Amino acid sequence: MRERDRPNLPPETWPEAMPIGDDGLGLDSLEQLGALGALAETFGLDDRLLAPEPPRTVGDWVAWIMSGHEDGRGELTVMTSGSTGRPRPCVHAVADLLAEARFLATQLDGRRRVVSLVPGHHLYGIVWTALLPVLLDVPVVARLMGGPLKLVPGDLVVAVPDQWHAMRRLVRSFPEDVVGCSSAGPLDDVLAEELLASGLSHLLDIYGSSETGGIAIRRLPAAAYDLLPRWRLLPEGDEDWRLGDVGGNSYDLPDHVEVIGERRLRPLGRRDGAVQVGGRNIWPGHVADTLRQIDGVTDVAVRQHANGRLKAFIVPDGSLEVADLAVRIDRVCGDRLSPLERPRSIRFGNALPRNMMGKLEDWV
Repeated sequence: MRERDRPNLPPETWPEAMPIGDDGLGLDSLEQLGALGALAETFGLDDRLLAPEPPRTVGDWVAWIMSGHEDGRGELTVMTSGSTGRPRPCVHAVADLLAEARFLATQLDGRRRVVSLVPGHHLYGIVWTALLPVLLDVPVVARLMGGPLKLVPGDLVVAVPDQWHAMRRLVRSFPEDVVGCSSAGPLDDVLAEELLASGLSHLLDIYGSSETGGIAIRRLPAAAYDLLPRWRLLPEGDEDWRLGDVGGNSYDLPDHVEVIGERRLRPLGRRDGAVQVGGRNIWPGHVADTLRQIDGVTDVAVRQHANGRLKAFIVPDGSLEVADLAVRIDRVCGDRLSPLERPRSIRFGNALPRNMMGKLEDWV
């Protein structure tokens, strides 16, 4: 809420007695209102559940949240990344998320800790680093890539594919009986083989989305995913499928899929053209449209680099020197694109690269 001037919030667990205002978290009156709105949206609350006096401590926030979930029919809202516009809210019944976590707990015998490298306010983090540890009755340890992981036998490491790429290079060998979990994007099979060869006991890959939660799970090196108990596949037209739940609701699958038997699938590619960068959905088409609007640019192609980031091919219109155009592109990217959307390599040329059929092709 403060953009660049962020409050110096304490990194430790906030005790319920900690004040919200100046002598605690340091939030001013407007920031406290913003926090109330965020909590209300996330946890499905309204002002009728508030105490007569405005909340003064972290414990007041917690009491308000819990009062809205006493009947077991509470809801939780997470937001999409907003890469193509405003972030969209995705509402989930807490009972559904708990059921997902209970099933996952049956797949994870012997875990002594959850080592989290993912943010707890995204759906993957909520299920795997908030709900699941409670059901397993194990502590959660937060780690950051670039610092020592300090893994021990019995750990469950929760990360996204880019973090697993980094761990393959940083961790020469894993302690015995360490299980890994990956989600928020496709996990490369070769990478998975290398991680298992480095000593991971098991490596789980979760297929899902912000709209649906977890859909299916696979244990590497298996290529196909097994549906979680909540879901079933519904035929939709010619060799297409939708997702149905036990309550009779249906949802779009985020990918085109190959169906294997009644309860197995293999994703073939996203329906909306999105790619995963740093565990977030990024739309290269949106990035290309943004670059195409820059004065001095005739045409643009954007695709994912082998390193996982975006790259761009720019066709200038000749009105500027390439160096000057590059400065203008860099300024627009900084102003209008998120850090993960910004192309990390840009190549200039007289025409977009195309094959003999006239279709766009990759470039070095």
